[in-house]
Amino acid sequence: MLSPGHLLAGTYEILGLLGEGGMGHVYEAIDRMLDRRVAIKVARATNHVRQLRNESKALAAFQHRSLVTVYTLGAHESRDFLVMERIYGIHLADHIQRRVAIGRPVTMVEAVDMMANVAEGLAVVHRAGLAHRDVKLENVMLTPDGRVVLMDFGLVLPEHNFSTQNTIAGSPPYMAPETLANAVESGSGHLVDLYALGVCLFELLTGKKPIVARSLAELLKIHQSGFVPALEDALPAAPARLLSLVASLMAKAPADRPQSADAVAWQLCSIRDRELYVAPSAHVNPDAGVEVLLVDDDPDILRILEFYVRKALPSVSVRVARDGVEAMTRLEEYEPDFMLLDLHMPRMNGIDVCMQMRSRRMGRRTTVISVSAGAQEHDRQLMHQLGIHHFVEKGATLRERLTAVLRELSGLRAG
Repeated sequence: MLSPGHLLAGTYEILGLLGEGGMGHVYEAIDRMLDRRVAIKVARATNHVRQLRNESKALAAFQHRSLVTVYTLGAHESRDFLVMERIYGIHLADHIQRRVAIGRPVTMVEAVDMMANVAEGLAVVHRAGLAHRDVKLENVMLTPDGRVVLMDFGLVLPEHNFSTQNTIAGSPPYMAPETLANAVESGSGHLVDLYALGVCLFELLTGKKPIVARSLAELLKIHQSGFVPALEDALPAAPARLLSLVASLMAKAPADRPQSADAVAWQLCSIRDRELYVAPSAHVNPDAGVEVLLVDDDPDILRILEFYVRKALPSVSVRVARDGVEAMTRLEEYEPDFMLLDLHMPRMNGIDVCMQMRSRRMGRRTTVISVSAGAQEHDRQLMHQLGIHHFVEKGATLRERLTAVLRELSGLRAG
């Protein structure tokens, strides 16, 4: 492992470890030449160099918002490394767990929208004649600005090479029956990815994997038995087209699945827009003057903020929320002009609130002002991606700075 401060190739200064996998470690670093933050994957051992080079070549050929951008491939002290776009966000698997923990599971429209984005990214990969081979929720990143990014191309492979593989690769719960049987036909690797996409969609919609097994042999036996998990049992209110699409994606026979990721993306978008999405009402009171929502877990801070807001704005309606979960409930009730949002709160922090607002298309008329203490550079980067450009730090100058920001922004709205 590399330590913070280590300099790769005289250019990339390591800041810290972002994650690790079977093939290598991923670090956050500063590109000193261009003064930007990047992610760097370093091969764990010499036998992983070929995989890293395959991943870098694959990513370099793509340009899509649902795929990570690769900058360069380099070597340092006989170790290959891949320099990529630094993605800020949360893995989809973690996002689901956090949402369930606070009693707000991913909605049907959110699940369909996210998988439509993944399908669009896969379509780009498949048009290049490649298969990802490791599509799973842990390899999908959700960013604050609404990007859904397919990650980890370490197992990517040209479709015509499947028949020459001697070993099975992938993550068992997401592996297609033909992968488990090591019987993927040449040119049909993209259908393996589409099966995994169906599993991801099933998991997002129900909170559980469609098939659970203790071993690869048991998993293959379940597939061979013809067992088909029924989505309609878990989601009786789901549209028939969505149930049909998920079932076809997880079909045992590759020929029974949709034959292209483009077609899947189109169907998901159609289901989302025509059968699931309902535009949230703004619930704006025209006689209320300026409406402000204060979100902070400290009751003393809430009282101080309310006092400052009422002094800064002559005609204002103030509501409060004591954490992020309560803030989402308030936003469902009405859409304020301004939301003063603390970043660091239990249950659901300020970043999570903004990400949910984006994914649910809420608060389009609301200007978010971050009012927080000790925001780090990472927090500021996330806020900018979320479109939050107003930050007021808690402290001795809070009243003056908050008053100036509120009066400036309310003047712009009035103008």
